[in-house]
Amino acid sequence: MSPSKRPIILMAILLALLLAYLFQHGLVASIAGTAGISMRASAPPLPGKSSVSNLALKQKAGSWTAEFDYFYSGAPRLAALYLELLPHSAGLNAQPGKFQSWGTFVVLAQRGQHHQSTPIAYPGFEQTTRQIKVTLRDQMNSNTLLVDQQIDAVIDWPNWQTWIENQRFAQRTPEQNLKRAVELVDSGSDTTLKQAQPILERLINQDARFDPAYVELARVAMKSNWGPEGLHQAEGLLSSALQIRPDSANTKILLGYVYAHQNRFAKAQQLFTDAARSNPANLWLWSNWGELLAMQRNYAGAIEKYREAITRPVTHDSYDRARKDAYKHLLALLEQRKDMDGMEALYKQRVAEYGPGSCYSSGYARFMLQVRADTQGAIDLARRALNQDCEDSEARQVLGLAEYVKWAATTGTERTESLNQARIYLPAGPMPLYLLATHERTAPTIKQLMASGEQLEQKDNENQTALGYALQNRDLGAARRLLSLHARPDTPVGYGNMPVALIPVMEGNIEAIRLFREFGVDYSKLRYRGMTAIEFARQSGNHALLEALGRNAATTL
Repeated sequence: MSPSKRPIILMAILLALLLAYLFQHGLVASIAGTAGISMRASAPPLPGKSSVSNLALKQKAGSWTAEFDYFYSGAPRLAALYLELLPHSAGLNAQPGKFQSWGTFVVLAQRGQHHQSTPIAYPGFEQTTRQIKVTLRDQMNSNTLLVDQQIDAVIDWPNWQTWIENQRFAQRTPEQNLKRAVELVDSGSDTTLKQAQPILERLINQDARFDPAYVELARVAMKSNWGPEGLHQAEGLLSSALQIRPDSANTKILLGYVYAHQNRFAKAQQLFTDAARSNPANLWLWSNWGELLAMQRNYAGAIEKYREAITRPVTHDSYDRARKDAYKHLLALLEQRKDMDGMEALYKQRVAEYGPGSCYSSGYARFMLQVRADTQGAIDLARRALNQDCEDSEARQVLGLAEYVKWAATTGTERTESLNQARIYLPAGPMPLYLLATHERTAPTIKQLMASGEQLEQKDNENQTALGYALQNRDLGAARRLLSLHARPDTPVGYGNMPVALIPVMEGNIEAIRLFREFGVDYSKLRYRGMTAIEFARQSGNHALLEALGRNAATTL
């Protein structure tokens, strides 16, 4: 290669690298090929003067597009077009011909008359654009201005996250955006609810008669503001949805749920009955109907509706959450009836449906441990759930409890191995002692733990004892078992170091107070910060509470 050609080749390489860099960073939308550039060197300029005209701004679903016409004579041969966003301040201090802002679009001009349409790139951060300007310059990165056109156009650019969401929204169909919003609402966290709300609002702004968006906004209202206010807001949104589509079964099902929790039972019943006539795929009809009947103490009817929910086909969508809800409430009703055989059959059905290694194995494992006294069966089921990386801690908790129980019932090497496993999944402390006390089948293990050195009055980082956790969870059965093992009622717990027997007084838990008195607690002598429990109760003005404390405590009220 001759030395005279090397500088030309080097310049060509550098130009190619420059153009590639500009394209990669969003500065170049299209680049003329090197063949086109070389043709310009020999082609004479076209007659006429280069110009830019008809600049206009268009908006669609959060995206902006600039359109303009231009004529380029071909001289100078490397002229480039720039589309610039000018903030308000640039117009005050503008210097003729100088760049006023970051270019969002750069392209080598093409000879002749052309119409150009290009999306306006996000400027990179939240700001306001006041003018849009198209300039034709003698070459790239040059301040030599040939012609330009500028128009006033206000664009309030959002933050980056909102911009991205706007683009995603624009690229999806209304049905796809609705599906995304439903997934976010189903997650139910404050963050996902805040993400879902603007998607649903955009859907309604796009089409005010898109009734499913009103239904999902009603769910957002309830989940983010549960109580009379949120229910009232949901009722209004659902009423709007029914005005748009009076035959919507989904709207009737959710409005029936709202009415049930407003104690408007007759209206809820009517809506569920109406919705059922269309035989909807929405399993929430049966789960919500079961809840309505349970709220009215019609437990037999509730069981029937919950069973309807779990016997219908799997829908493989958001409605399957209703199936899981029905399983949970049905198990609770069967436990309330002490129908242990029915519970076991239901646990087996759920495991068969979701798989033996599903996270639902942990609930069955607890049942096997506490009700059926099948320790090894509980261990096997809990391990299957652990193999699925279940997010909740129930599988680890049940596995730890079962290993403690197995340790208490075995000897030799097996005993040692069980204790080691128990310490891995449920390290010793007040919480395991409380959990063991929650059921009569596991509570005897506490005695052996105490014999091995564990103390009932030991505290954790929350300054709580096992008895403290029992009261915190209002679990009087566990509290009774711990008191029977001589847990001390005067042990100070919590950050305020309050005697544990005083907790029911502060909470007005009369049944717990009676339990402590049954185990010999004299509330007239139990003191905290210089006052007796009776004096604390007198300050509350609760006559029933004072009567529960005994020793004629209420006589001086």
